[in-house]
Amino acid sequence: MIKIVTAEHYSLITSLFEEATENIKIISPFLSKKMAELLCKAALKGVECSFITRFYLQDFIDGSNTLEGLQNMLDAGVKLYALIGLHTKLYLFDSKDAIVGSANFTEGGFVRNIELSVHLEDEPAIDTLQEYFDEIVSKVGKANDGIITQNMLDDYKERCKKNNGNRAQLAGGTKVTAVIRGAALDRISRNLKENSNAVYDEIEANTKERLSDPVYSALGGKMEAASHKVLKNIILKFSGSAKRRANGNEQMPIRPFIDDGKTIFITNFSEAKKNSAKTVEEGDETFFCVHSYDKNGKSCPLIVGKGFLRKYNSNNDARDKGWVKEDESLAEYPIFCVISEAKIINAPINCGIPLKELTNTLGYKTYVHTSKEPDQYPTDRVAKAHSQQAMLALTADAKEYLDKRLEEIGKKYGWTTYKSE
Repeated sequence: MIKIVTAEHYSLITSLFEEATENIKIISPFLSKKMAELLCKAALKGVECSFITRFYLQDFIDGSNTLEGLQNMLDAGVKLYALIGLHTKLYLFDSKDAIVGSANFTEGGFVRNIELSVHLEDEPAIDTLQEYFDEIVSKVGKANDGIITQNMLDDYKERCKKNNGNRAQLAGGTKVTAVIRGAALDRISRNLKENSNAVYDEIEANTKERLSDPVYSALGGKMEAASHKVLKNIILKFSGSAKRRANGNEQMPIRPFIDDGKTIFITNFSEAKKNSAKTVEEGDETFFCVHSYDKNGKSCPLIVGKGFLRKYNSNNDARDKGWVKEDESLAEYPIFCVISEAKIINAPINCGIPLKELTNTLGYKTYVHTSKEPDQYPTDRVAKAHSQQAMLALTADAKEYLDKRLEEIGKKYGWTTYKSE
């Protein structure tokens, strides 16, 4: 028998949980603690339970998934799996019932949202769905990070705790995190695992789904406010050059300019790198890297701070503003983007993070373009990838590393902050 289900998801799902005696198999990107209790209760009765979900850190920060619910399920003996790029919703009970459709395994999906699902009962297609689920479990179980373990849960708990404590490090909204874990079974999901920009696009594409899901309300959150803002890029922005290195014994200079009566701070590009400036989007997170000298007097790029940029526009030319008279370097680097806000270590440039430290630590995972072709980028080649570049796109791993290191340096030296009007 095949039934169309629109308004009675919750009563249907609870009855199927109560009736199941052998196994329950569920695929859902999101989860709430209250609904997780149904799986825990079934598992503790001896029903074999398996659950496949997404394991994106941002989902837990937003309340779209729950670490507490997964923890309770793991403690109850539910088998937990993580799959990158997951959007499927499938619910299997013994070999008798299946629900396929748009409902997520949350209170929103089964109580409040307008969802449409198909309930199959004693249909031959259920065997095919069982095989589909089992095949995914087989592949996910063999993949890296495919099985959700206690260590993975503990890691995310710590990350969420730090995120909640650091949301206001810079003004302008909280930042989205591209940290994801789980099995990557196809080209698209592998790209998500390696390419932070692809993760941001994935999160942006699912924003409406999360905002329309009353699970936020069920977990104490506000429906009208997502906890993140989408960032298009994570940029490593270079200043100076091999021929024009900054003094390593001085702080990175960021001078103000008056534009239409407002004080702004800028980061510059040469005319040849104008196309790079054109790719900057509103709110792009930026790490500032200066061509300078380390404490031993050796020439190297050093990362000294971070901030956010405003979207480039065609009027961003210092020559047209008359600023070249104020700063002669703008004759060589006239194109600019406005720094919305930034914080730079209150110390000489040579106290910053040597770029080589980052590339030696992460290798091909440092930049987005090198992460796509790991076989083509041994560490020594990655170390040279910045040559002749005005800026490069960083991976989520690089951002995480730099955030941690800058936090350590900032505690030692303090910060100088800048904010454009």
